[in-house]
Amino acid sequence: MTRALVVGGGIGGLATATALASRDIDVELVERESEIHALGSGITLIGAALRALERLGVYEECAAAGYAMDDFELFDPAGNAITRFPLPKAVGTDHPGMVGMMRPELHRILLARAQRAGVTMRTGTAVAGVEHHAGSATVTLDDGGSARYDLVVGADGLRSTVRRLVVGDVPIRFLGQGIYRVVLPRPEALTTECQLVGDPETTVGFTPTGPDSMYMYVLFPIDEAFRPGPDAAAAVRERLEPFGGFGATARAAVDETTPINYTVFENLLVPEPWHRDRVLLVGDAAHATTPHLAAGAAMCLEDAVALGEELGAGAGIDDGLRTFAKRRFDRCRYVVETSAQISYWETHPGTPGADHAGLMGQAFTQLAQPF
Repeated sequence: MTRALVVGGGIGGLATATALASRDIDVELVERESEIHALGSGITLIGAALRALERLGVYEECAAAGYAMDDFELFDPAGNAITRFPLPKAVGTDHPGMVGMMRPELHRILLARAQRAGVTMRTGTAVAGVEHHAGSATVTLDDGGSARYDLVVGADGLRSTVRRLVVGDVPIRFLGQGIYRVVLPRPEALTTECQLVGDPETTVGFTPTGPDSMYMYVLFPIDEAFRPGPDAAAAVRERLEPFGGFGATARAAVDETTPINYTVFENLLVPEPWHRDRVLLVGDAAHATTPHLAAGAAMCLEDAVALGEELGAGAGIDDGLRTFAKRRFDRCRYVVETSAQISYWETHPGTPGADHAGLMGQAFTQLAQPF
């Protein structure tokens, strides 16, 4: 293989482009937006993500730009401690169990790494068509350009154009939960990943992202007709009203200047195979998850590393694509389904057998294993 196209400039696309270019493949990346960037909220990187970042050559940069943690704490709505458990290090590493950082910083680091690897990037253009050939694919862009590639990788997210063109419609599942992500100063006492759980309407979590910064996530049930109002700060303060502890501290800090963004929880899992001929889906285009296990970025980064390894194993491109999907499917399905289970428990309080802390601890341990 000499030439590949990666579609999408998100975490998965940048990481995949780097993994391929690092194997002396001529890689082009196209992004529909006018620039490659990310929203200004935080991101939580579990041990599996840190291990993948190390293999991509950027772990040290990410660790320096973020806040390392080794424990996870749960509190009741009043702010009383329920439990604390260690976050497992990824097997084969001596990394911390988790690092919180600002999402734009992660994007900046991955973008610079892809550029150093020699990836050619084009922005402001999207895929309009894909034509399959024996051993290659021709991609037409919406600016009228077209080119032929040995491999095309669709890393263009939950509403992937490449997926629609190659696989067809795959149902996107609405999970009945929304989230406000809020960037705030970090209280000195907040040194771990933590959540306030047990309120019938709202779950609140905190991720330190630096010496003086954190991001807060506020999760709550919604129906499909819900749309956030224009005053996000007032909505967040109202959601935080029942909470003590860190929740009360955060409520006092939220004002009209606070950076806040809202998204709805949806997921998707494309059945195997994730490729048709020489066109492959990775990341959220193949297995979008909710953030309940902080594993969405980890799965995208692992996809990139695994694809590079399978294509470099010497068995040929087509065999490499098949073994890649088999290697990744069950692990990604576990993340999608387990995250959805936690979301269900949060939106259906009192469900018999619900064990939020137990399932999260089990999942963190499982995802620390080699992939």
